[in-house]
Amino acid sequence: MSPAWRIASPYCLALAPHFNTQEPVWYVGCKTLDGEDKQFFSQTYFDVNYPDLARWSKSFPNAARSCFITFGQNFSYFACAQGRGSIWAGIPSDLEDKLRKSHDIPICVSLGVKNAWFVMYPDRRIAWDFHGHYSTLNKIIIDAAPGAIVYVAISPYHQDHYFVAFQDGSVKYNFLGGPPEWSILMNEVFSLWRAQRVHQHHANTAPLPQPQIPQYAYGHMQRPQPQTHLQSQLNGTFSTPSSPMATHQSPSVHNASLYQHNQHIQQSTVQNISLPSKEPHYGVSAMPVELPGDMLHPLPQLATAQLVDQPAKKRHSLLSKIF
Repeated sequence: MSPAWRIASPYCLALAPHFNTQEPVWYVGCKTLDGEDKQFFSQTYFDVNYPDLARWSKSFPNAARSCFITFGQNFSYFACAQGRGSIWAGIPSDLEDKLRKSHDIPICVSLGVKNAWFVMYPDRRIAWDFHGHYSTLNKIIIDAAPGAIVYVAISPYHQDHYFVAFQDGSVKYNFLGGPPEWSILMNEVFSLWRAQRVHQHHANTAPLPQPQIPQYAYGHMQRPQPQTHLQSQLNGTFSTPSSPMATHQSPSVHNASLYQHNQHIQQSTVQNISLPSKEPHYGVSAMPVELPGDMLHPLPQLATAQLVDQPAKKRHSLLSKIF
């Protein structure tokens, strides 16, 4: 596959349940290896199953970078883009009522099983109704400090699967019962995270090289000029994998009225808070991780070696030769 069709960094990846289709319906807004921003999606089923969303997502420039899409059950979805408002269909009535009454466009919406939903606004206000599902996540959200949560995803396939990210860089999730390959891929990513955290820690704690101070006669010494050290900040991206769902007859959601909200996204400035960026990222981030159960394999223990001192006689002989 040529670089023009290979993903270097995704801005948004959304996987939809597939009904009477031979493949899942998906959408990706990304930067490709040739440096272009592009949109990829299921060539047939994205336009057929979500015609209004497909037209909207292709109707304005820079959509690949700015468009956020999330899918739910029964052809439901929510999408928004900075400065372009939002569009949705088939979402729970209580969530739709909240969206209509709000003056802000959400920055994060997640649709789960049995009409469960979560929404977050630019100022970190959150609202959710899990309808008795995702009990562990529900407690995590209740116990979290205001503004501490920056991203939440709930699975539209499983009532206990979730992913939540916090302002301090930590994440919590539950994918128990998922395919074994999930654990393998996550272990690879977390190993890279740990290695980069160690590298960053050593870089932060290593003493800076001292400037050479020239010696002058009569005890005169020149004061060194202060130097500014700029430390780069790592950004992280999150994604939640999805499992296939049994196919069945498509419900008549297409006949439901679709509401398009044309408000502009209001930019809110929150001191000392950085929202998840959609800028391209070509690395991994330092991020503590909490896993349920035993999903991570134990890390290998590094062997240590000690230097054995040479006998005192040899040291004495060496010193005598030097002096």
